This record gives sequence, C-alpha cells and structure tokens, in this order.
Amino acid sequence: MALNFPLKKPLPDLSNLQDKPDQDHEFSKAINLFTSQREKIGISLEELSNKTKISKNALIAIENGWGKYLPEKTYLISMLKRLEIELNLETGSLNELIEQKIIINNLSQFKFKF
Repeated sequence: MALNFPLKKPLPDLSNLQDKPDQDHEFSKAINLFTSQREKIGISLEELSNKTKISKNALIAIENGWGKYLPEKTYLISMLKRLEIELNLETGSLNELIEQKIIINNLSQFKFKF
C-alpha cells in the first residue's frame, strides 16, 4: 500500500548556510555578551530565573549555546527582551539567538522514505 502525501512542503534550501561563518560568530558573541553581563552584575542563573520568570533550563541553554533546547521563536523573542532589560543590555543585542533558533529548526526537518 503506497502512501501519498499530496501537500508536501518543499524543504528549505540550506546549501548557503555553510557559506555563512558570521552566523556562528554572531551567535557566539550573543552568548558571550549574555554570560559576561550576567557575571558582571553578579547574578546567578537561579536569581535571574526568579527575577525574569524564565526557566533556569532555558537560561542554561542560552549560556551553553544549546540552540536546539531554546524555546519556540514567539516565546524566545519576549524572553530575550526581558533578559536585555534585566541585564541592562542594549535592545536587540541578543537577537542573534533568535536567528540561530530558526536555522536549527530548518536543519531538524526530516523526510519519510518508504
């Protein structure tokens, strides 16, 4: 019995992602900015979690650069805004974390092969 999927979504063209080492560099800069500012203020991940109402696991994922463990884009946008305010960062300084999340989501798509 053959399975037909008439409404297939085309997979995104990911061939140009390898040509952009700046994306990894910018992602690393955002992580370093988050970590260094948190340490400069002298606030622990647990205290930051309590103040911002963001789970400690999400903060750990940011600090370690675990893009696949970051929350969905909609939540991530509001979460980063709260973190920027709490850590006295410039608005939009952590936005590269959102872009990296989108790239990781695109890479994690899979195909069924029968």
